[in-house]
Amino acid sequence: MRPAALLLTIAAAPVLNGQDFLNGSFEKNGNICMINASVPVFNANVKNTHAFGSFRKPDIASNNCGHGDAKDGNWFIGLATNIEGAVRSEAVTLELNAPLVKGNQYNLVFWTRSRVNASNIELGLSANDSTAGNIFYTVSSGTITSEWKEVSVRFTAPENGKYISVRAVNPHGNSGIWLDAFRLSTVFSPDLVVLPGPVKQGSASVKMNSNAAAKKQSYDVDVYPNPSSGVFKVNADTAQVLSLVVYNTLGMPIEEHKATDEEPIPQSIDLTSQQPGLYFLELATVEGKVTKRIIVSR
Repeated sequence: MRPAALLLTIAAAPVLNGQDFLNGSFEKNGNICMINASVPVFNANVKNTHAFGSFRKPDIASNNCGHGDAKDGNWFIGLATNIEGAVRSEAVTLELNAPLVKGNQYNLVFWTRSRVNASNIELGLSANDSTAGNIFYTVSSGTITSEWKEVSVRFTAPENGKYISVRAVNPHGNSGIWLDAFRLSTVFSPDLVVLPGPVKQGSASVKMNSNAAAKKQSYDVDVYPNPSSGVFKVNADTAQVLSLVVYNTLGMPIEEHKATDEEPIPQSIDLTSQQPGLYFLELATVEGKVTKRIIVSR
């Protein structure tokens, strides 16, 4: 027998305890353009951003400083590498509002452009504001152009660090990069999806079962073909399914269906309008939730 209309709305998006930068667009500063500033002067003016490194001449510039426009807001910073006499590199750490958790996955996004010749960008996670910490990714100088370009890096936190380090690296020549608009988000995990409880079924209250037994997914669901070019068939007793939600890897719902007396959950999903990649299909039943990984591949 099909359950009565779903009266309590499934959460529109999962609740993620994310971290982000305290001054990711560098708008908190002394409102002074500083090219080749000393480290003490830079650190005194640019909040929650700490310069270090062997070259020690970082820059803070704005739309009115003669070095082009910012990508976000009015301000951006510059780092460089100098090889005259010895290889020296400028570096900064950007402070987060909370430490990253070792082993968790995150998505780092920022914008960069070259300064005549681009340097590589070395990214790390540090527990303090004055060291590069554990390096987790290097952006190749060959991918950086004279126009602002977005860089997106998905990584697993190598430690419990509160600072993302950014260093200009190039042992072959003098070079540099401009940087702006740093953002960080937690990569979606299906275990973080928030389901309602209780769900009303007629006049009775049916609670979602969230214990360990329910997590074993005794409710049998199959999704095929998987991978798919975008259309997936859901092999399940849809009369027992209360809701169906598809999330992308950042935890944003991109498709959602709720069962009613007149219309059960559909038995197919069409993601042909979405980009290729990994998605999460979640079915909520009176017994608990079932989460499946699905892949759009073209």
